[in-house]
Amino acid sequence: MLIRDIFIKDIFRPINGVVKADQKDDAIIWQELNEYVVTRELDRLFRRFFSVYLDAVDNSHDPVLTSRTGVWVSGFFGSGKSHFIKILSYLLGNHEAHDPISKQTQKAVNFFEEKISDPMFFADIKRAGQLNTDVVLFNIDSRADASEGRAAILSVFWKVFNEMQGLCSEYPQLADIERYLIKNNKYDSFRETFKELYGSEWEKERDAYTLLKDEILEALSRVLGRNKNDVEGWFEQKEEQFKLTVEGFARGVKDYLDSKGPQKRIVFLIDEMGQFIGNDTHLMLNLQTIVEDLGRICHGRAWVIVTSQEDIDSVLGEIRSKANDFSKIQGRFHTRLSLSSSNVDEVIQKRLLEKS
Repeated sequence: MLIRDIFIKDIFRPINGVVKADQKDDAIIWQELNEYVVTRELDRLFRRFFSVYLDAVDNSHDPVLTSRTGVWVSGFFGSGKSHFIKILSYLLGNHEAHDPISKQTQKAVNFFEEKISDPMFFADIKRAGQLNTDVVLFNIDSRADASEGRAAILSVFWKVFNEMQGLCSEYPQLADIERYLIKNNKYDSFRETFKELYGSEWEKERDAYTLLKDEILEALSRVLGRNKNDVEGWFEQKEEQFKLTVEGFARGVKDYLDSKGPQKRIVFLIDEMGQFIGNDTHLMLNLQTIVEDLGRICHGRAWVIVTSQEDIDSVLGEIRSKANDFSKIQGRFHTRLSLSSSNVDEVIQKRLLEKS
């Protein structure tokens, strides 16, 4: 017998050493779910999160509980915080994973039936996964535009929110027009009419919409049944009046949730937020206000989960006077989950060295 034959899992299989929020290949998702080890520490953190999350679901008319929709996940590099929120995203959306090798298909929650020994706790995870929830997971640094300054975080929230709906992510004012067409059941007609006029799909061309205004206005005129000059005036007014505001974003999220039914929910999971904010007080305030307004306006149906390095001083640098501002942000995140590397031996034992 060869030594490699005594291990349950192939010891030569590729293992992703660094988990990244934007990696969404089928093989990676399957391995992340299949080989995730719920250590004693992670079991405690999962219990805490799902307890708070389901409390807000069960007490939807309690303004105190429904305002506690911010979650701050902290931990040093290598502690597994990115992997933790990625697994949370799979569970909350009950993602259907596909194994490209075995061709198997399995819901994310089902992977945890053998990982969780407490049947009552597993039932909570299963219940959370059965809720009608949209999950938006992204790395803030890879999606933000530094030139947007103070509005960088809000701008990214708008981008990923529009992208999740299949709307234009680059130009929020154009996405607002698309949203109007959807609300009035005219969007599909507009897309078809635009393709007839221009010969190409709307989704492929809309990022260059400033060059295609004639075709856009003509398509809008036809589907809305209005004079082209009137449509042009309305279109330009929409462009000019659209403002990136936190309250406008929160109300846009609420309108979307309401359009999908009273039980619809959305969860934003943002990796590396603490590092992105750094010592910028304005970015801190921006994030704080987004969480506040989503909690206040959406009544517990919109959650924000972020990750950060555990050491506050490393986030703020040497500007200790900013620490109070940072604590205000953390105050908006009622649930704080701190990961350590104390159970690495448990992960190695179960993921790598488990023997037949």
